[in-house]
Amino acid sequence: MSETVVEEAAARKQTLREELTARRKAMTPDIIDTRGLKVQSRFLATPYYQRARTVALYAPIRGEVPTRDILIAALQDDKIVCYPLSHVHGRILSFRAIKSESELEPGRLGVREPSNSSDLIPVDQIDLFVVPGLGFTRDGKRLGRGGGYYDATLRAASQRSRRVGLAFNDQVVQVLPTTGDDVDMDLIVTESESLRGLFRDADFLDT
Repeated sequence: MSETVVEEAAARKQTLREELTARRKAMTPDIIDTRGLKVQSRFLATPYYQRARTVALYAPIRGEVPTRDILIAALQDDKIVCYPLSHVHGRILSFRAIKSESELEPGRLGVREPSNSSDLIPVDQIDLFVVPGLGFTRDGKRLGRGGGYYDATLRAASQRSRRVGLAFNDQVVQVLPTTGDDVDMDLIVTESESLRGLFRDADFLDT
């Protein structure tokens, strides 16, 4: 991909980030909570969640889809639940497991994350990544905040791992500019439907 094409894609991404951020800011906390419950309920019904043993969640910020119900359900289901840390070595996120919500505390960037006493979980041992984003397409493309950390982390993960994006309906767009560094989702779950991305087999744990 030429340098000019990459620069044009980056410019289009930035414009879309501004538009999608404005959409998210327009949502009230009550709307986020109400719609978020529906997204989480739909996610918990997916075979990706049901068959995963180790699940990587995110702590929501700035209008992202909540994940608390997923955390509670996953702990009750005896899954290993881990969250990313704000201290990043290179481009790949580090994850620590928690056994209760009380183990999450404000990190360096103000985002809740596990304490240093929690167990580190190697990226290649994570079965399912639950991924936030500013925007998604119906075929699995994702637009993040621009840091590229999730893309780098997902590329470093095991080939058997799967990734599901959580989004509100307003975040689903027709087209997103992409580059070779972008990683597609297996599924995108919104409050009203589940969108087939890569939709690779959910029997990934047996491979």
